[in-house]
This record gives sequence, C-alpha cells and structure tokens, in this order.
Amino acid sequence: MYYWLILVLVIALDQSSKWWISSTFGPGESRALIDGVLWLTYVQNEGAAFSIMQGKVLFFIIASVIVVAALAIWAVVYRPPVRLALILGLLSGGAAGNLIDRVRFTYVIDFLDLHWWPIFNIADMAIVIGGILLLWYVFLEERSEHLNG
Repeated sequence: MYYWLILVLVIALDQSSKWWISSTFGPGESRALIDGVLWLTYVQNEGAAFSIMQGKVLFFIIASVIVVAALAIWAVVYRPPVRLALILGLLSGGAAGNLIDRVRFTYVIDFLDLHWWPIFNIADMAIVIGGILLLWYVFLEERSEHLNG
C-alpha cells in the first residue's frame, strides 16, 4: 500500500511540475527562484544524469520499464516493511516520472538549477533520495542482523 501511495505521489508531483514549467517557460529560459541559490531553467534532456548518453532513448525506456516492473513485482510478492516500501516507492516513482517523459517526448524535462550542479527534476530527486535511503536501510539492516545474530 505505502509503495503504491509514494509511487503515485512522486509521479503526480513530477508530472505536474514538468507540465507547469513547459507551459510557462520556453526551452532554455531561466528565472531566479531564490536569488543566488536556485533558478528555474527549462531544459529538454535527451540523456541521463549529467546529460550522459544523449539520444539513447530506447535504452532508457527499456531500462526504466525493467526497473519499475521489477520493483513493483518485488513489492507485491514480498510485501516489504513500511520503510522499505516507501524507499522503493521513491525509486519507482522517480523512474516512472522520467519514463513518462521519454515515451511522450523522447527527452526528460529538467528545471531545478543550482548553477553548480546539472539541472534536475522531482523524479531525479526521488531517485537520489531513494537510493541514499536504500543504502542506509541496507546498512542498518545488515548491522542489526550482525548485532542480533
């Protein structure tokens, strides 16, 4: 249940923010949101993180479908604890949000710009936060088993 809730929430936030940016900004347009800290800059990213592997749309679509499907199946079959379900929901929701863009447009809409880091979106944040939390979760679980074992 928690897995699906987070997955849907991430997709909704991601897609609504991308819709707003693409309907309000022109490609390449930038405006300061928090002066000197955060800008909204509309870019159409045909690659992956840091714009690597530009133009490999089919590869990214297939990889995203595999990740989202595998995590969804795992969540249904194994019914993970709440914390892990939330983490997997972040990862799946982020992957699905960017997958939707790739299928619709052949690129991902990015817009959060720190000027010292590649421009990103809410789906990217969910993937990064989910990945960090997954490492933390695995480390804590392994440590707990080692201490209790």
